[in-house]
Amino acid sequence: MSFQNEKASTGWGVEHSWLPSVAVSLCVGDNTWYERPTLTSNDVGGLAEFSADGIQFGFSVFEGMRAYVATHTFLVFRAHDHYKRLKNSCTALALPCPAFDVFIEAIEQAVRANWDGCVTRLYLRPVVFAAGGDIMPQQIRKYVFAVLVKGFDLALESLSVLVEQSMPRTIPMFASVKTAGNYTSAALATQNAREAGYDTILWVDGDGHLQECTTMNVFLCLGGQLVTPKLGSILPGVTRRTVLDLLAAMGERVVQRDVCISEVADALARGERLNMFTTSTALGIRRVALLRLGSSDYELDGKVSSAWSRVEKQYSLVTERFPEADDSYSAIMSRSHRFDLSR
Repeated sequence: MSFQNEKASTGWGVEHSWLPSVAVSLCVGDNTWYERPTLTSNDVGGLAEFSADGIQFGFSVFEGMRAYVATHTFLVFRAHDHYKRLKNSCTALALPCPAFDVFIEAIEQAVRANWDGCVTRLYLRPVVFAAGGDIMPQQIRKYVFAVLVKGFDLALESLSVLVEQSMPRTIPMFASVKTAGNYTSAALATQNAREAGYDTILWVDGDGHLQECTTMNVFLCLGGQLVTPKLGSILPGVTRRTVLDLLAAMGERVVQRDVCISEVADALARGERLNMFTTSTALGIRRVALLRLGSSDYELDGKVSSAWSRVEKQYSLVTERFPEADDSYSAIMSRSHRFDLSR
């Protein structure tokens, strides 16, 4: 099988459209997933109605996962952690969650059906949504679990980020889970930022604390210290967790705390060295090269710390170069799932 569908140009270096085969399982009535995953086309078709709660009321949750191929071995990176977050997201919206074995079986089916024998990176999108609907929500209990697959390239080396202060972020009720509706609040601000020439926005809450970018967590080298916003009002990113694990294994201390935008502004005004990085499943680790703060653009220090440079190399080792990872990375690799594509 080869990539037949057209490429979508996104500006992020993610160049492929969703691939044609999707693994699907259904749940009706009693919250029991009564079908093992089966393959279908990448089209909702008869699986959902226009009145579906997932469309009308936002009853939809999803994950974004990385997967890699090396000599016919397929690695689903930190599959256990992604499943745990998917389960938490389902619980938050009172959606049924498929069992872990169904989750993994659907991933394997979707990958085998779409892999062309050449691509070495895949992006996976498990999604659970309410497919039935009525005038009031949660009246018709029909749900779909599906896994979509996309091949991707990572061409973007660094980011330009606009600090969004004109629309202070109101902390969503479900900030720590991955619901579809959590991303709608960023639509207008993100569109405005891109029209102004920036890649993404960095949210600040009403108290002036840094939160996260639209789809990415943030780390800073500030005042000689590695810091990142604490959990509670941001998504607990799997890549964020990986970076923290790698830094801890290196003996590097990262402070998780409230980070005021005024700290960043003061450091820039004093001409201090400032590094900023983002972490996400789709883009991995990315340096922020340009920061728009207030009415000024600041070019951030491109000379990364030795610790961060090592993290980037080790992140590559546990993902794309995973066959080279030795036992010292077992805590991370044990959270992943492997299977043989040649079978």
